[in-house]
Amino acid sequence: MDVHHACVQVEKFVSTKSNLTWVTYALRCGAQKAPGVCAPDCTYRPHSPVFPSAELLTENQPWIGAQAMLGVWTPPFCVPPSAPFLEELQSCWADPRWLTRPSQSARALASMSAASSYGLDRMPDIEPSVAALVLSPGEALRPDAHCPRPQCRLTDDHIVRGYNTAARMGRIGNSMSHLILALSQTLQASDVDPSVRDLSDASLQAFGFMTRELGRLMSSLTLARRQIWLAQSPLLEPYRRALRTLPVVPGELFGPAAQQALERSLQVTQAREQFSSLRRGQPGRLRPPAAAAVPLAVPRPFSRPPSRLDAGLAASTIKVYVAAISAQHNRVDGVTVGSHILVTRFLKGAQRLRPPLRNPVPRWDLPLVLGALSRPPFEPLQDLGLDVLSMKTAFLLAIASARRVSELHALSVHGECLIWHPGDTGVTLRPNPSFLSKTFSTAFVNQPLTLAAFSPSSQEMGPGQDGAPLCPVRALRRYLQLTAGIRRSDSLFVCHTGPRRGHALSKQRLSRWIVGAIELSYSSGGIPVPPHVRSHSTRGVAASWAALRGVPLSDICAAASWSSPCTFARFYSFNVVPHHPVASAVLPTPSQCP
Repeated sequence: MDVHHACVQVEKFVSTKSNLTWVTYALRCGAQKAPGVCAPDCTYRPHSPVFPSAELLTENQPWIGAQAMLGVWTPPFCVPPSAPFLEELQSCWADPRWLTRPSQSARALASMSAASSYGLDRMPDIEPSVAALVLSPGEALRPDAHCPRPQCRLTDDHIVRGYNTAARMGRIGNSMSHLILALSQTLQASDVDPSVRDLSDASLQAFGFMTRELGRLMSSLTLARRQIWLAQSPLLEPYRRALRTLPVVPGELFGPAAQQALERSLQVTQAREQFSSLRRGQPGRLRPPAAAAVPLAVPRPFSRPPSRLDAGLAASTIKVYVAAISAQHNRVDGVTVGSHILVTRFLKGAQRLRPPLRNPVPRWDLPLVLGALSRPPFEPLQDLGLDVLSMKTAFLLAIASARRVSELHALSVHGECLIWHPGDTGVTLRPNPSFLSKTFSTAFVNQPLTLAAFSPSSQEMGPGQDGAPLCPVRALRRYLQLTAGIRRSDSLFVCHTGPRRGHALSKQRLSRWIVGAIELSYSSGGIPVPPHVRSHSTRGVAASWAALRGVPLSDICAAASWSSPCTFARFYSFNVVPHHPVASAVLPTPSQCP
């Protein structure tokens, strides 16, 4: 049925009951349409975005879209103004505060359950992360944060009131949709004239179009309030545009995506500030080599590094400045600034004046910790809970292998990665095949970790012990037994508490387990816990004790994934000898003195 025929049927049905003069006017205007141009067909289809259970009388969208794009389509008739509608519409224009207190019936129609979750309660509050760009931290956390500028505050208040009015209209429209749908379903089920059903469908269609426009109005008001707050922020225009054009989320002003966008912009800003500080430490702005027309003499690009040394910077930091200068300036005397003889001499002198400092002795005592691991609360092993057993197992594996925490974290319990030796004499652990070590080398890729079981004597075993208390294989087997019931990952170490129980442990938590074993060893013996204990120190302590016991440096470097002994000597070697053997051998004791 086309629009012209529907109007004829409606006029026949309601002409004796209602004064619908616009129908006759529409027919008269529709009869004057251009010859050969047919009105669009009307078909029934569900209108799911607004009314899921309704079937609206909608027009053929391809016909309308094509004609509208060409700019040649005109409606077959124009609806004349309705005096009662305009009277109600314009009754509050003179004073918007008039009739702001609705009647009981209006309040009942405007009630809606969970209206805030659909954005139909009130204008959403400004998120604290965005408000903090304009307001102080205390003001930004308030739920009713206001704009700091009086001019913007007045505009913001008007937008909020407009949105609240539109939200009230949306709640009333929700009630009206139920009423119209109920009326439409009643007419469809009853035996009435088809023109009545057509009139009901046309009313439902008009209401659906009005609802869409209301949604656009509320979305536009939300975007307008975003612009007011972003215009007062110190953000650059690209970041403002990104936040302003975020999709509108019901019940949110900016939505959760704004927090992610602000974090990204903050990271970019911090990177720019760091680079700017580096440029301020150099003579003038950094320029690409092509822009440097005149080769600079050595004193000019090198005038800042000596002052940086006087300012107390380390030699390694000065090398960063020299590298930046060398990359941005032309060659001097045929070589780069960083390779110039004066620069290299200065860097050597800075290295000698400010050598890297490293504690020659470890912060914690390995024999003390190993002794504590052989006693309660770390023994007997069968009585330990997962918290203490996890710390003991992680520490024993770290100290016995001299591996990094990342390498221990990558160990897997998959059948092809965990192999027990016959007779419980040892175990071989392999990392996840997708793991990439910090020092990527073919010699250390997926290097297995082989541990041999200890065979203690009867004197070393205490009461209630079933093996050597410091055997990592024994602790590992017990750990796998207790975690078998909760394990949800192939990673060796898994969480034993919290919402991630049974899932893979993070590298940070594994580091805390190793440090926790050291701290518990001290505190259980009534000894003050040493400060600034790091899990990475187990590599240096294990390698230093192995070198003291006569293990070849080649074996130590292979176990710790070091390419040369120089790495161990420069960064990881500790003095673990309790007393100096030379002094005790040369200086006589009082009993030996004549």
